[in-house]
Amino acid sequence: MKTPLKNNIIKQEHWLQANRNLMSKTIAELMHEELLKPVSSFEDEVGYTVFRLDTGFENTAYSFRGQKRMMDYWHIDKASIRKEENGQEVPVDVAAFFLEMQSVFDLDPYTLARYTEELLHTLYCDSMILANGVMSSKDLATADYQTVEHHMTGHPWVIVNKSRLGFSPRDLETFAPEADEILKVIWLAAHKSRSAFQSLEHISREDFYRSEIGDQLYSDFQQKLADNGKPVEDYHFIPVHPWQWEHKLKIHFAGDIASGLLIELGEGEDVYSPQQSIRTLFNVGHPEKRYLKTAVSILSTGNIRGLSPKQMKIAPSITEWVKSLIKDDTYLENKGSIFLGEEASISYLHPQYGAIADVPYQYNEFLGALWRESAENYLKEDEQMVTMASLLYVDDHGIPLVQAFAEKAGMSIKEWIATYLDAYLTPLLHIYYTHSLCVTPHGENIMVVLKNGVPQRIVIKDFVDDIVLTTEAREKLPAPLADGLIQSSNKENIPLFILLGVFDAFFRYLSNILHTYSNFKEEVFWTLVHDCIESYKADNTHLQERYEKYDLYVPEFKRFYINSLRLKNNGYGENKAFAIPRKDGALPNPLYQIANKNSVAAV
Repeated sequence: MKTPLKNNIIKQEHWLQANRNLMSKTIAELMHEELLKPVSSFEDEVGYTVFRLDTGFENTAYSFRGQKRMMDYWHIDKASIRKEENGQEVPVDVAAFFLEMQSVFDLDPYTLARYTEELLHTLYCDSMILANGVMSSKDLATADYQTVEHHMTGHPWVIVNKSRLGFSPRDLETFAPEADEILKVIWLAAHKSRSAFQSLEHISREDFYRSEIGDQLYSDFQQKLADNGKPVEDYHFIPVHPWQWEHKLKIHFAGDIASGLLIELGEGEDVYSPQQSIRTLFNVGHPEKRYLKTAVSILSTGNIRGLSPKQMKIAPSITEWVKSLIKDDTYLENKGSIFLGEEASISYLHPQYGAIADVPYQYNEFLGALWRESAENYLKEDEQMVTMASLLYVDDHGIPLVQAFAEKAGMSIKEWIATYLDAYLTPLLHIYYTHSLCVTPHGENIMVVLKNGVPQRIVIKDFVDDIVLTTEAREKLPAPLADGLIQSSNKENIPLFILLGVFDAFFRYLSNILHTYSNFKEEVFWTLVHDCIESYKADNTHLQERYEKYDLYVPEFKRFYINSLRLKNNGYGENKAFAIPRKDGALPNPLYQIANKNSVAAV
């Protein structure tokens, strides 16, 4: 699918629609984070609250309508958004909105300028998606894994979810997942004095490289080293993203390239497709081969997307440790849950940046690669795999993909959601309560395996970046891994892994979509969640002490201020590590509300 933009020019209709869509999301998320506080005017005849929002500009105001949802969330009717200047209606412009709200939000000029830059990049990408055309949910429900992957529209929580600062329009048309293009990686020889290769214990480095590069090309690369008078045994091989090579490595590593510590070997033969995260690549020609994760040093969803040498060093060891914990777990085996292992990794340290104490993280993350096993090897005949992010997809006709899957399966939405929760939520509960592990279970990190539209099981990926340990898990952790994994600082023992990672980050959107577009009430959705959790607890009564210690039924839990991170607290300052959003305030727990409603009803 080629991007139908002529000379990179966005059509006005797509630009205006992208702005209206993003404005709706901006209002909803900033109200959720308590930064935006519009005044309610009245409730209309169909139960929508009509709001007015004054700005920092005396003659500029907005009006819109929304419906209240659980977890202090509002569904905003994007068609209702109106902007008035001096009594005249004018087009909605998200970048102009933040300028108008500068004094209200107390934004310094640098922050406003940088955020505007991210907004404009996001709007450009959103317009490109609209220009491509939105696929119907019915068609997407029968599509393959890559087709679904390339029709996703980005992180539901992050307003500037496609900023990708560093990419030009040509880069976006080549390397963005929605462009649906393919690429080949460039292979470098990296001297062992600078680089470190790690793999699972049973993997031989020689066999690994032959399987990834191909026997003939691997021999050609070795010969090229020999022809340059370089001992083959002194070098590792690193695949790099073509953008990274052209825009970062050639300059930042010019000294090592000149001295022969880094040698360009040439283009690989395998053809890859960018995934939602851009830097993770799917092998199109050989789907059974490993996913390849490379450094792409662009600013995207809040951080520079390099690869941490510390994490690369322990990636295979984390895989072996996690899989050793769950290898005899019959519950997870019966659920069919799949844990995609990080099987090999390599990193290369920059001689100057690496020597600077407390250098900002991105300067150490220019060059590296991670290989993750392919989920294709776990699929059975007639099974379909989709990113869980796709369950938030709604087409131009207002049909959610979940509804299309349910129709394909010949099930009611209620039956489909109950089956999905059994496949997705119960394994996460088990991982948490039995093994004390927290993976980050958002839509892009989970794939759902279906058969004839019916959820079968889940695939979990990204252990390296996102695994978090509770107190019990830390006691089992091998000492060499202690510095590389995130240690939970959850002093209150609130299971934020589920309450924030599942409820707020995903179910908040899924329940709203079904309530709004499929007439499937959110109270019914959350009742099914409650029933799923109670069913798991009834089947695993031996964990009662942990249910009490890590109580899912707390009345409220902390909010996650993910967008406010950029707008407040020096959000664009140079950080030594990944920026972590603030957790504070209180969010009503829908599980507590449903449980107490059920209790009252029983009395």
